[in-house]
Amino acid sequence: PEYMAPEQADLSNLDIDTRADVYSLGVMLYQLLVGELPFSGEQLRAAGWAEMQRVLREVEPQRPSTRLSTQADQSTAHAKQLRISASALRRALKGDLDWVVVKALEKDRNRRYDSANALAADLQRFLDHEPLQAGPPSAVYRLQKLLRRHRLAFTTGSVVAAALLLSGVGIAVALADSERTRSAMQSALTKF
Repeated sequence: PEYMAPEQADLSNLDIDTRADVYSLGVMLYQLLVGELPFSGEQLRAAGWAEMQRVLREVEPQRPSTRLSTQADQSTAHAKQLRISASALRRALKGDLDWVVVKALEKDRNRRYDSANALAADLQRFLDHEPLQAGPPSAVYRLQKLLRRHRLAFTTGSVVAAALLLSGVGIAVALADSERTRSAMQSALTKF
């Protein structure tokens, strides 16, 4: 039951499609990233069928990064298994990977990934530092992804732009000084 999509928990719902598989893949991704299931199998079974259905259909699981933050001892042990520090694992999960998992575990199947390929494509976009389908549609987010993908070019361009700006300021200051000097010399010559 811990891998069951919300629409599968409703026995009268005969309209099950590949998005139920996407939900199950989301549970597996959650388990890989956090080291635990979004909903414990023991707790689901102990709650009884009606409560299990309610939890699967209505209760939103914690975001992976939040889950790691709230269970420090278990997250440290899981991070050691992954050969990464717990803080680095939390930073890696916060943001893009949280969004991917949340979209895969969406209760409303119409807001879930349409297929396993769509989920895989978003994970590949994460690895390539590209904007995610699950990510926010803001211009700032897209600009951050663009900067991350082309870090060297933007760094070089920023250095060149700063050098040009400083050169321009230096030239303007030098011209202003030379104009003041010329004005001072002219006024001194007119006094004689």
